[in-house]
Amino acid sequence: MRFKPKAKRIEVDLPLDTESRNYNDVIEDMKKVNQFTLRSTLTEDRTNLAVATVKGGKLLIAPLDFAVQLRPSMHHLNVAAGEKVKGGPGHESEDEEDDEPKLHAVEVQVQKRETERQAQARKNSYAYITQQEEEEAFVTLAIHGDNSVAAEQIWEKFMSAKEVDHGSRKMERPAYLRAIVPPPSVTASNPHGAGGAGADGAVAAGAALMPTAIGTAGGQLSETARTALPGALRALFKEHTICSLANVRSWLDSSPAAKDAKEAALLPDKALHDAVLSLGHIISMHRVYVVTKTGDEKTDPLRKLVVELLEAKESFKRSEFNDLSRTNNMTFTESQYNKVVKDICESRGNTWHIKNGASGI
Repeated sequence: MRFKPKAKRIEVDLPLDTESRNYNDVIEDMKKVNQFTLRSTLTEDRTNLAVATVKGGKLLIAPLDFAVQLRPSMHHLNVAAGEKVKGGPGHESEDEEDDEPKLHAVEVQVQKRETERQAQARKNSYAYITQQEEEEAFVTLAIHGDNSVAAEQIWEKFMSAKEVDHGSRKMERPAYLRAIVPPPSVTASNPHGAGGAGADGAVAAGAALMPTAIGTAGGQLSETARTALPGALRALFKEHTICSLANVRSWLDSSPAAKDAKEAALLPDKALHDAVLSLGHIISMHRVYVVTKTGDEKTDPLRKLVVELLEAKESFKRSEFNDLSRTNNMTFTESQYNKVVKDICESRGNTWHIKNGASGI
């Protein structure tokens, strides 16, 4: 097994039994292999996952950073085919000398200095990402069975933390489940929806509810963090109008704009979820938070339609949006449509899917 940490690429070599009756050796040499390579591709991360191990009456939970899907790699066919063409009929050795010197045309170009936007577009291109991955060296991984000496040593390291007697802080089962289960959708916690009031009224209502929401965390926040949290969350959703709960925690933990509210990054999911919804202009659906009102009178009505379409399912087509806008007697420009839809969704063919969070946090 090999791993590229930056590219999150994994390759696994599986040996083949070449002595097996099912092994076909009556084929071209370029197609003969004694091992099969599986190559990974990242899967879409739509939720937070963890793996757990129970051993000796102890439970170890480890969060998953990402998940991959392994598929057969046919790289050996490309390499073999390339060598076959290179060494085929008409191929001349590089060592052979020509009687006459060859002339090569040289083209001189004047290239303009790359703008910041062009540089970012280039870094997001498939060619650039592929080049960066090719330049990163593989890290060889060793595989150890669950009963191996290495596995036992790693388990002991995880379990060597000092045991703490929580005493009166011991949680009842229902409270524990509420703390670890992902936050409910907004329809469960707010039957009337997050966007029913006007923008000013929603913000005012959020300010009034915020202390109550934070109070459910069991007094875990200092007074400074409790006071700073609403402003930090408003700053986040002003810059990023769609975020996951992980985005919210990352922002609180690392953003300079949230330094006074950094403690809130450690709040239980339910408490942090309630604090976000208490802003009043945020809706929770499909495991992300979406801003329902930005204060733009031209695009907010379109944003409301997009949210309405996404409340029922995670994707929609342009025709569905057009039908809904006609039903509401609403007109809009193409630029207004693109601004709203691209802010909340990502395109997959002819369908718009809700984003799974903000990028760059």
